[in-house]
Amino acid sequence: MSDRPVPSGEGQPYPPPQQAPAGGPAPATGVPPQSPSGAFGPATGFGPPPGGPVPPPQQPTPRASQPVPPVPQPGGAAPVQPGPVQPGPVAPGPVAPQPAPVQAQPFPPHAQPVQPQPFPPQQAQPAAAQPPQPAPQWQQQPGFPPPASSSGTPDWEALAERNDKAAKRGRRLKLIGAATAVVVLAGAGAGFWLYKKDSDKKPGPVVSASTPAPGPSSGTNSAPPVKGITSPPTVGTLAAKKGPELNLGADAKPGTMSGFSGQVLKLPSGPDSFASTSGQVVDVSKSFTVSARVLVDKPDGNRSAVSQGDGQYYAYSLGRANNNGHDQWYFKVQVPGGGSAIAWSKADATVNQWVLLTGVYDDPSQTLTLYVNGVPQASAKSAGVQPSGNNTLQVGRLSSNGQWADPWHGAVADIQTWDQVLPEADVVKIVAGPSSPPSVPPTGAWLNG
Repeated sequence: MSDRPVPSGEGQPYPPPQQAPAGGPAPATGVPPQSPSGAFGPATGFGPPPGGPVPPPQQPTPRASQPVPPVPQPGGAAPVQPGPVQPGPVAPGPVAPQPAPVQAQPFPPHAQPVQPQPFPPQQAQPAAAQPPQPAPQWQQQPGFPPPASSSGTPDWEALAERNDKAAKRGRRLKLIGAATAVVVLAGAGAGFWLYKKDSDKKPGPVVSASTPAPGPSSGTNSAPPVKGITSPPTVGTLAAKKGPELNLGADAKPGTMSGFSGQVLKLPSGPDSFASTSGQVVDVSKSFTVSARVLVDKPDGNRSAVSQGDGQYYAYSLGRANNNGHDQWYFKVQVPGGGSAIAWSKADATVNQWVLLTGVYDDPSQTLTLYVNGVPQASAKSAGVQPSGNNTLQVGRLSSNGQWADPWHGAVADIQTWDQVLPEADVVKIVAGPSSPPSVPPTGAWLNG
C-alpha cells in the first residue's frame, strides 16, 4: 500500500465505516458490490467468447474520481470539504490506519438487493485463433445414391432418366409375361388337340369277358428287356425259306403227315417240344400278319401253335383255347399296360384236321381280325401291341407270367409272316398252298413244302 498526502487541517483518522442497516442500502465505499455468489464478474450480457478458453474473472479497481465524503469536525463545526490533493513532500508523522475492508454480507431473503453501480463496458477478449475445421464428408450409405450436388439440390434430369428406364423395363417385363402366357396357352391347346386325336385314334382294348386277362406285362415299347425267360437247350436247326432259321428243341421233329404235301414239325407237347428263332421276326408296334397250318390231336386244353416273344408275356399268339365251355380258335395280342385283346372263331375247333389260321393286326385302326381257312371270323379292338423280350418267334408254346405255357400237341406247317396288313384276297390264296402264292411276298417263311 502506498502513502498519500493528507490535506491541511486533517490529522484525524477516518471514522470507522458505517454498517449498512439490515434491509437498507450499503454506504458507498468506493468498492463495487459483489455478485450474489461472492465473486466479481463481468457485466451482464458479456461472457467468454464461444469456442475459446474462459478468462479468469476481472477484479475491478475503484474509480479514482470517486468523491471522498466530507470529514466531520468536532464541536459541531462545519465539516471540512476536502479539496484536490496537491503533490508535495509528506511530513513525517504517524501514519493513519487504513480502514478494514468491508465484508459483503449476503442479503437475507426479504432484503432488497443493492443496485450495482454501472461499470464501463469491458472489452471482449478476442477468441484465440482456431484452425479451420474441414467440413464433414458425406458418407455413402448402402442402398442410397449420393446427393446430386454439394448444394443439396437433386439432379432432376438424372431422376427423370432413371424413372424413364424403370418404366421401360416394366413395360418390357409385361410384354414378356404376356408373350409367355400366349405360348403356354398355345402349347396347352396343341397338347390337348394331340391328346384328343390320339384318344380318338386308339380306343381302349376289348378283352374277352370269358377269358381272364393275364397280369401286366413287364416289357415296354421303348425299352424291352434284352434277356428272355429261361428256355431248354436246342439240339438242331431248321432252315427257313425266308428269314432266320429255327432252333429245335429235343422233342421237336421235322417230318411229313397225311393231308399236307410239304414238310411239317411234329410237336408231342412237353418242355422240349418247341422251335424258336434267335431274333425278332415281326415289329409288333406296326401292322403285321401271321399265318400257319395247324393240326391238334387232343380235344381239350389251351394250345399255342405260333407266338412271338420270350419276355414276361407274349406279344401275339395263334392257337386254341376254351371260351365259355367251348374250345375255339383264337388270335390274341398283349395290350400295353396289361391285359389282352382276342378275336374268337365262330365255330368250335376241330381235332385231327388241318386248318389254316391267319391273324391280321391293323395298327392305324387298332383292330385285330381272325381268319379260319381264309374266312373272316371276328375282330377286336386293341390300343396297340406290347413287345415281349427279344421278340423271337416261338413254335409250339407261348410265354406267360415268366414261364413257358400252352404247349402244342400235334403238328404245325406253312408258317409265314408279313410286316403289313395282308389283303383278304391274298389270305384266300394262302389256302390253296404253294401253287397260288399271295401277291405280297412274306418277310419270313418256314415249312412251306
